[in-house]
Amino acid sequence: MMVVLLTGLAEPSAYAQTINESVKNITTKLNSYTAAYSTEKVYLQFDKPYYAAGDTIYFKAYVTLSTQHKLSALSGVVNIDLINPANKISRSIKLPVIAGVAWGDFALADTLKGGSYRIRAYTNWMRNEGENSFFEHIIPVGTTTTQSIPENGERSNKTIVKTTSKKPDVQFLPEGGSLVIGNYSKIAFKAVNPDGQGTDIKGTVTDDIGTEVCTFASTHLGMGAFNLVPQAGKIYKANITYADGTTNTTELPKAANTGYTINLNNTNPDTIRLRISAGSESTLDKLTLVAQSGGIIYYAAESTSGNKFFTAVIPKNKFPTGIAQFTLFNEKGEPLNERLVFINNNDELKLTVQSRGSYATRQKVKLELYAKDKNAKPVTGSFSIAVVDETKVPIDEQNENTILSDLLLTSDLRGNIESPNYYFTNITDKTNADLDLLMLTQGYRRFEWKQILNNTDQAMLYQPEKSLTISGKITKNGKPVPNGKITLFTTSGGAFLLDTLSDANGRFVFRDLQFGDSTKFVVQSKVTKGQDNIVLELDTIMPPTVTAGNLGIGKTAVSSTDMATYLQNQEQLFREQLKYGINKNSLVLKEVIIKGQKEKIIPHSQNLNGAGNADIVFTEKDIDKMIGGNLEAALRGATHLRFRNGAPEGMAIVVDGTFVDADVFDTLHPDDIEGIEIITGPHYGAIYGSRMAGGGIIITTRKARKANNYYRYAPGVVTYMPKGYYKAREFYSPQYDNPKTNQKMADLRSTIYWQPNIITDKDGKASIEYFNADGKGTYRVVIEGIDTDGNLGRQVYRYKVE
Repeated sequence: MMVVLLTGLAEPSAYAQTINESVKNITTKLNSYTAAYSTEKVYLQFDKPYYAAGDTIYFKAYVTLSTQHKLSALSGVVNIDLINPANKISRSIKLPVIAGVAWGDFALADTLKGGSYRIRAYTNWMRNEGENSFFEHIIPVGTTTTQSIPENGERSNKTIVKTTSKKPDVQFLPEGGSLVIGNYSKIAFKAVNPDGQGTDIKGTVTDDIGTEVCTFASTHLGMGAFNLVPQAGKIYKANITYADGTTNTTELPKAANTGYTINLNNTNPDTIRLRISAGSESTLDKLTLVAQSGGIIYYAAESTSGNKFFTAVIPKNKFPTGIAQFTLFNEKGEPLNERLVFINNNDELKLTVQSRGSYATRQKVKLELYAKDKNAKPVTGSFSIAVVDETKVPIDEQNENTILSDLLLTSDLRGNIESPNYYFTNITDKTNADLDLLMLTQGYRRFEWKQILNNTDQAMLYQPEKSLTISGKITKNGKPVPNGKITLFTTSGGAFLLDTLSDANGRFVFRDLQFGDSTKFVVQSKVTKGQDNIVLELDTIMPPTVTAGNLGIGKTAVSSTDMATYLQNQEQLFREQLKYGINKNSLVLKEVIIKGQKEKIIPHSQNLNGAGNADIVFTEKDIDKMIGGNLEAALRGATHLRFRNGAPEGMAIVVDGTFVDADVFDTLHPDDIEGIEIITGPHYGAIYGSRMAGGGIIITTRKARKANNYYRYAPGVVTYMPKGYYKAREFYSPQYDNPKTNQKMADLRSTIYWQPNIITDKDGKASIEYFNADGKGTYRVVIEGIDTDGNLGRQVYRYKVE
């Protein structure tokens, strides 16, 4: 039998007198670990699942803390990276986190190459857990310029399929981790193709003399399970037949005489039934069973000595919704067996959308959102809404990544999770059984018991960013300078000046700064004597490395048919915008391309459109031929640009990927420049937004000084252009009741509406208004969010446009 020691959340002092020393020790160490290493998560909601070159990706970030999913107040900054198919960061932005949320966007250049892009999001604090803790999501990007359109207007749906001779990887995993002779055991398995996707298998299990013991077959995405009672002296083999008919044979894990097995039944909606069995030669010492979720123990029990079998029936409402980890410990407090289980208490927010069932094209839509908790009480929360024309953007709901599937499931598991929303859409006994197979075949990501029980401290190299900071150190002749005066000032976006003093180690820091991206600062240190020997060094934090692919992320698959449908609409949209001088795209330039002309390459260019994609391009050879002692004189002789006070009039200036003030232009010399790209119109300027409304000059220097991100002009004087806050674009939604709105242009939008900042009032209500586009069919509304208590909510609503 088992004696229940703890059910429900409690502090150690509340039950210390009723539990054994083993449980007390485990609980104390886990509580200490959880308090010291609070877990932050980031989830992004996107306006749609895939895009075309020339689109803008809109997203909202939810930063949560621990298993309660409350919006985090720990971090005040979130980092968002766009990673291209070559595993290089194309764009990186910082966003201020206010009340646990932030929102932003990535404008995709119309010259962008198609492929699988990744977006990852993380806080500085999350870096302590490594890249596997980051939010990562694959974004398929198509291009309207890579497919030729036959005269009949039809596109080919054929796709190139890469073939491989490698067989799928198949793993057989006993429930709880152990296979014990004479004990009834469940053995789960998972078959994965070389591309990381599950594949069907079937087969038989035979013993060492060839006698068939049982059969097996996968039931969902290569996963399945079978039951086995291993006998002494027997060796068992799995005879596998793959989907293509080929076969293979592999040995099953060997059964031991000692040890324990865990059998867990999660089919009852209210309780978990658990049975622990000892091997025939196992010592029948006291055992402790502990169940935790998010670093908090919600259940603990111990066995009495001398019992070979013991069972437990555990109410699910003692746990929060999500993954719970059951671990069996021996009398010394050493972990023996582990079993993951997903608990669904159906306690997510109940979001209701009220509106008319159908609308006309360009008609104003009025939606009323009502948010209530599991007890039907109104809640105040932060929500975001995305509305798409489903005719133009077909969506595979099972393959979606949602706020529920991410925060409750995939963020706590190792490995690739296919079709994560399958387990949360149209829930049945079948989906629950498949979810349990996932628990049997995936590893827990958050921590390892050995690390906690051995008091192994985790080095916390990265502290939570509450706001933007600029810090560094001043030295004189190699020694720290205490009490040195450091001044920080800028004239960008409104002048300000701050002073501080260095500490005994020469360190200084300016905290709680608020500034936009690419703001140029001057940092200056002054001492009474020996200024020429002063060295001022600024701290620069390198971004996380980019690997070939985080194995913990889900793969967003989009069919060639769906992508072709979407790209065809986007091409029509771009052409319609071109007619009215909006967002000129490269697809219309096909007839004016001059063939046979060698493309001008600037190797280190950080042009967001791609190197050489500008209206006027000067390579290193071109610049060497220019006449003039400075850059202004050289460009005057080679272009028709207008200059004022030594800089191009009305044009933005970008040096090595960073916007700079006009006075920097006057300091540059042609001999220091590798290439110049000049943008004169919206065709290439759109990706830079309003900052290049008047055009721009993109300069790539030969010295590649961008690597250090700051310039040392004199002893103790440094100019510094750190990454500041990105200012998010506002989603354009036409107002057709405004007489100034262009009524003639066809409205071919695929994303009809995007609003990341919806707050429900004390009655749980919020109102949303926007206008439909010209597309007829089904419009899909997705609302996601979190209330003030950390309860998650998601609702999908559809209406007709006729």
